[in-house]
Amino acid sequence: MRLVTWNCCRGTYLKNALLLDPLAPDVAVVQECARPTTQTDQCLWFGENPHQGIAVISKGWYRIRAFPAIADVPRYAIPVEVAGPTNFLLIAVWSKGDQASPYIEGVVRAVELYRNLFTQYRTVLIGDLNSNAIWDSSHAAGLNHSALVKMLFELGLVSSYHFFYREGHGQEKQPTYYFQWKEQRPFHIDYCFIPEEWAPHVQRVEVGSYAEWKDRSDHRPLLVEIADHAT
Repeated sequence: MRLVTWNCCRGTYLKNALLLDPLAPDVAVVQECARPTTQTDQCLWFGENPHQGIAVISKGWYRIRAFPAIADVPRYAIPVEVAGPTNFLLIAVWSKGDQASPYIEGVVRAVELYRNLFTQYRTVLIGDLNSNAIWDSSHAAGLNHSALVKMLFELGLVSSYHFFYREGHGQEKQPTYYFQWKEQRPFHIDYCFIPEEWAPHVQRVEVGSYAEWKDRSDHRPLLVEIADHAT
C-alpha cells in the first residue's frame, strides 16, 4: 500500500492528481487543491475556498467515504474511511493559521477531539502539519509538535519517516518544504503517522527532490510504502 501527502500550492484538481501518478499512490492527500468538478468514492474534497481546499484521492481497489466530523474541530483535520485491501481510518490534515488554535495547536486539539476514533480504528494521520519540533517554544508545552508526537505515540501511532530513517523530530535531513520556494530555506513539515505495528513493514519512504518539484510547489510529496501483508 502506498500513501502520499503533497501540498500542491494551488492549481486544478486534475492537473495535480496527474502529477502524482508516477508515485502510484493507493491513497493520496493533496492540500491547497482546487475543488474537482465531481466527487466520487475515489475523490473527496473539503474546504471553504473552491480554489484552495484539501482533496483525498484513492486508486485501484481502494474506496473512500467521508466519516462523520465534529463541527468545531480546527481546520483541517478530516476523518475519512478507507476501504479496500486494507481498511483504516484516515485523518487528512492541512493545518491552518487563521483560527483560535493555529497550526500545530489545531492538530493537537483535533486529535484530542477525535481520541475515541484513534482507539476504535486503525488510524493514519497524514498531511501538511505546518510544524516541526524546532518551533516547539513558539507554542504552549502541551500544544506543540513534540506534544503531538507524544500523544500519537500513546495512541499507537509513529511517524513513518522518522521510524524508517531513524532520525529524531527536529533533526530531519530531507525537507518537505522550501520557504518562499528557496532551496536555502528548507524545513520538514509534512508527515505520515501510521499504526506502530505497521512500522517494521515500511518498505520505502521517499521525499521528492528540490530539483524535480521546484516548478510545481514549495512542498515536496512524501511517499510511504507499506508491505501488503503487514496491513
